[in-house]
Amino acid sequence: MREKGKKRIAKKIMEMMDGISYGFPDKSGRNILKVNPKKYEDKFRDFYFLQTPEELMKSKCGVCFEQVELERKLFLENQITVQTFFICTYDATNLPSHTFLVYQEREKYYWFEHSWGEYKGIHDYSNLKELLLDVKIKFINSHEASKDAYTFVYQYDTPSNHLTCDAFYLFMETQTLMKLNKPLYFYHVLPKNADVTKGILSLQYMYDHKLYALFDKNVSKYKNRIVKDWCISKYKGRKKESLTREEILEALRIFRGENGASYLYFFRYPLERKLGNKIKSLLQEKDIYRLNINDEEVQQKMKDIFYGYEENNSDNKVLTKEYYKNVTKEEYFANYDDTLEMNFSKLNHIAIAFINNFCPIEFLEKIDII
Repeated sequence: MREKGKKRIAKKIMEMMDGISYGFPDKSGRNILKVNPKKYEDKFRDFYFLQTPEELMKSKCGVCFEQVELERKLFLENQITVQTFFICTYDATNLPSHTFLVYQEREKYYWFEHSWGEYKGIHDYSNLKELLLDVKIKFINSHEASKDAYTFVYQYDTPSNHLTCDAFYLFMETQTLMKLNKPLYFYHVLPKNADVTKGILSLQYMYDHKLYALFDKNVSKYKNRIVKDWCISKYKGRKKESLTREEILEALRIFRGENGASYLYFFRYPLERKLGNKIKSLLQEKDIYRLNINDEEVQQKMKDIFYGYEENNSDNKVLTKEYYKNVTKEEYFANYDDTLEMNFSKLNHIAIAFINNFCPIEFLEKIDII
């Protein structure tokens, strides 16, 4: 195959694909999207299955899933190697998704798009990451989603014929997750002798796995707050020594929400000795680990993230991811006061709850202390 012939063949394949309408055929061969759009919208997961390329050529209507498989067949018949990708936004109430095909000619990569009408055409890019990021941005901008939703891109191989909608999604989650996001690092301190074989453990994990000695050691700092500062009526005025483990977990959920006992806390920038004597002393006994919260694998393991209140005071404004992306190290540490009893109170931090209640060690990187 001569390189200069690829685009000519791609245009011919696009012309062939123009005979395919978007939708899905009913048993009579009619396009359900046109004859019964409500059924198409409400019952798609019930009736859908992945058509073979031959079935699609006969039915003349299909969604992006089978259109890409027909495109794959036509490109391969012309000895053109392709890559196929699945993009999906994982939202609490919706799972918008799309599949598309990519081929390479010389140093350029081409997004071949037929089923997404707004972007139908053959679009060229200087590299694959640029292409995938552009598709991802366009996809996110064309779908409404909650602020906590994550969008992932997978490279995938040829799926089995006649997969249901749910089976198609499950298949995609076994494929290659693409790492496209720009890193955003946060930092956590742990005792130098801490067992990090598994990772960073939450209080909930310690309790559930009967690590009671470790649990008791890590909750001692909360007991005074529970009976005094947090103003939880059922615990107000109690002797802190009388609090049971179960009551401590309940108090954390009351004060910090349903994931209060699962949260792990991270600073935006690593602590440095020059901040003051308390930090200097602390860092003699601690190690610092960093976590990239924009890593796609990390995002798949997070069940909740809270960006905190300004200066950790609930009377102040709620912080956002954008704040942490834009704040400089100098700005972040500007209000730190080493003389305060609770010296960390002026350092904004985030709280993350992970699936299974711990942050896996493979997500963490130990860094040098400055």
